Amino acid sequence: MLEIPPDETRLATDAGERLAARLASRVWGGRAVRVRRVVGRGAVNQVFVVEGGGRSLVVRLCDAPHALRQYEKEAWCIERARRVGVPGPRVFAVGTIDEGDGGAAYMIESFVGGAAGDELPAGEGLRVWRKLGEYARAIHAVGLDGFGIDLPDFTSGDARGGWLRYVDYNVESLDERDELLRLGVLTREQSPRVRAIFEGLRGREFRFGLNHRDLSLKNTIVDGAGLIHLLDWGSAAADIVPHMELAQLLKAQMTKGEPDDAATAALLEGYGMGRAEYEALLPELESVLLLRAFDLVRYAVERRPDHVPFYAARARLVLARKLARS
Repeated sequence: MLEIPPDETRLATDAGERLAARLASRVWGGRAVRVRRVVGRGAVNQVFVVEGGGRSLVVRLCDAPHALRQYEKEAWCIERARRVGVPGPRVFAVGTIDEGDGGAAYMIESFVGGAAGDELPAGEGLRVWRKLGEYARAIHAVGLDGFGIDLPDFTSGDARGGWLRYVDYNVESLDERDELLRLGVLTREQSPRVRAIFEGLRGREFRFGLNHRDLSLKNTIVDGAGLIHLLDWGSAAADIVPHMELAQLLKAQMTKGEPDDAATAALLEGYGMGRAEYEALLPELESVLLLRAFDLVRYAVERRPDHVPFYAARARLVLARKLARS
């Protein structure tokens, strides 16, 4: 299975402030002067801006079980993206805090000043989407050996073999005992159609590369010089390109209404993909999105029962769209 839904950090804010100040002080060798928490930018991490030593640092903290490996992956992705011309923060340190302080993981980055992409006027937002298309094309060219969401998957393994195992797991799960039947995600009559859709993906030859998987205005900062920085690589994966990236954007459009048609057109222009090419690819994108939606429900059933209603509802939505257009 490919997805691990994130856990929220359980750190108290005041404890997080003290830890952030101490960690930042280690980086610049001086005392932290001011600490402020950044709110409204996700619940998985506590994020602090720490000022001192004549500069500002961003300290991210999380005590969820998978936090350290997530931060290590993000640091790796930020560096690889920079090598292909995608701006982002500089990572100074990743690690874990002593058990006496709760054993939380941390990531310390440079502070990128500017405006978040989702706070810009609509016209400026289209410029950001166009640039995100350029960034996506550059990122997808980062060749990876494996398939999956963890850093070891990126650098070793068999990409096509991993992809086929992922598809086969979801094909083989479509049987008479399928938990998705009980959940009402699909009917027995629909199950053979879904099997055929997934088997069709198995027979396709795909390219594999680095996917950000959360391209959005909220994950960008436009600095004072107009340079657009890409943030938040927590969802990054070694996966099929450009399908998984575009499928994620299709999901966002279906569930949140964004990117809208103008933003999608801007992103495709930046990527270098014509509208006709995108429309021809759309049936495969819908199939990939359905595969991922079903896999998420199966993961939730096995390991995160509290996530089942959310992912089951989304899978029904994706299935309805796919079958209506097939």
